[in-house]
Amino acid sequence: MTTILIRTLIVYLVLIATMRLMGKRQIGELEVTDLVTTLLISEIASLPITNQEIPVSYAVIPMITLLFLEVLSSVVLIRFPSLKKLVSASPTVIIRNGELNQRALRELRISMDELMSEIRQQGLTSLEQVDCAILEKNGKLTVLPKAKYATPTAEQLGIEVKDEPLMHIVYCNGSFSKQGLQLIEKDRMWLEAKLKKQKLDIRELFCVMADETGNIIPLKKAEEKTVRKEKIESS
Repeated sequence: MTTILIRTLIVYLVLIATMRLMGKRQIGELEVTDLVTTLLISEIASLPITNQEIPVSYAVIPMITLLFLEVLSSVVLIRFPSLKKLVSASPTVIIRNGELNQRALRELRISMDELMSEIRQQGLTSLEQVDCAILEKNGKLTVLPKAKYATPTAEQLGIEVKDEPLMHIVYCNGSFSKQGLQLIEKDRMWLEAKLKKQKLDIRELFCVMADETGNIIPLKKAEEKTVRKEKIESS
């Protein structure tokens, strides 16, 4: 049992390191090469865990090799964009200027029901309201409505809208967020002084958000009695 746990831990740590180095793209946004590498790594990683006769190195070495090939292929594709067409799909225009490209639908094997479902999810009700629809490389459908069906912007309505700064989490669950404080160009001493000025005890706070202008939004911890009461009611 101990051997299995140690082998699993080693493979787990190597797998995390490998996927971390591959990048932060989501599964739905993976290129063909990324997806193939991910599938191979998942298969290889399970071998020394399910079969103790296989040395851990038999999984670690192929995983590192696949990582090297993945990084190398990414560099080559960036250096020579023309090669990307060989291993990656290209965006396909399904609707252009309100005209449906039936040939593209057949080639992509997309039914009208699927197309209309995607269009409805964009808040439109018919093909007549669509100006352009493009199937992106990641498999998502981008739908651009005709001008008269599009949501008007503040500029089109002649309304002046003030840009609101982005709020970042600077404190949560008893820990200060170094990254959050860096994003607003502040430090821990600034936050503590800000809370003290507003007569807030940080021990009573669950979370604090702040923006670049110095505004903060403190969220107090829920009372234990309230939490217990909610648990009793839910049960």
